[in-house]
Amino acid sequence: MLIDKKSVYHSEIRMCQMNRGDLKSENQKRVFHVPGGRTFQNAYRTATNEKIEGNIWQAGADPDDILLGVSFATKNQVLLNTIHIAKPNKTTQSEIDAGIVVRTIPIVAPVK
Repeated sequence: MLIDKKSVYHSEIRMCQMNRGDLKSENQKRVFHVPGGRTFQNAYRTATNEKIEGNIWQAGADPDDILLGVSFATKNQVLLNTIHIAKPNKTTQSEIDAGIVVRTIPIVAPVK
């Protein structure tokens, strides 16, 4: 996750092809925090002293990609709720709001 070209969050998320019914129901949501002081969606201004919560989770899947849900919120307001389409076989990048970029980079694990 990049905000104004600076990395604000990095995580490894395992992705593999499997039947949807095989997916474990445990919550895989990733939570992180970024400082306020920016406007989301040209409408929601945040104060510089606010702590903004970010979330990333698997929102769905197609045969050739994974849909990652991405949201930002304060304690009282959802600021942004969108998706990023991740391709397991190539780097993908989405500018989900002005200056906010989600980038996914595949790391191929050796087959055992």
